[in-house]
Amino acid sequence: MLKMDDLPSRPTTLLKALSLGTRIALWLLLLAWLILVLAWASLHLFIVPRIGDFRPQIEAQAGQALGVKVQIGAVSAHAEGLLPAIELSDVRLLQANGQAALKLPRVVVALSPRSLWNFSFQQLYIERPELDIRRLKDGRI
Repeated sequence: MLKMDDLPSRPTTLLKALSLGTRIALWLLLLAWLILVLAWASLHLFIVPRIGDFRPQIEAQAGQALGVKVQIGAVSAHAEGLLPAIELSDVRLLQANGQAALKLPRVVVALSPRSLWNFSFQQLYIERPELDIRRLKDGRI
C-alpha cells in the first residue's frame, strides 16, 4: 500500500529535473546570443572595413551565378544599423567579345535580419542602368 510519506519524493524529483532543464535552456540561450554578438562584431570589425578586398571573390561568384564575366569597379559598405548596406560602383556585365552588355554605375544592397532569413535583400537600388542591345545581321537580338 502507498503511504503518504512516499509522495513528496516524486514532486521533488520532478522539480529537480525541471530546474536542470531550465538551466540548460538558459545556458543554450546565452550561448546563442554570444554567437550572434560575435558574428555581428566580426562583420562590423573585420568584414565591413575590408569589403573592398573581397572584390575579386564577389566578381567571381557573381559571374558564376550569372554565367557571364562581371567586372566591379569598387565595393564599399556602410554600417548604419544592425546590418551594413553594400554599395557597388561601375558594375559591368561583359559579353563574350569583352564589350559591356550591361553597365550599372551604382548598385546599393541593403540587408535586414528578415531578408537574411529568407536569403534575399531588403532593398536593391540600381542607379542609371545602361543596357546595350544589338540586332545581328540575321535579325536576332
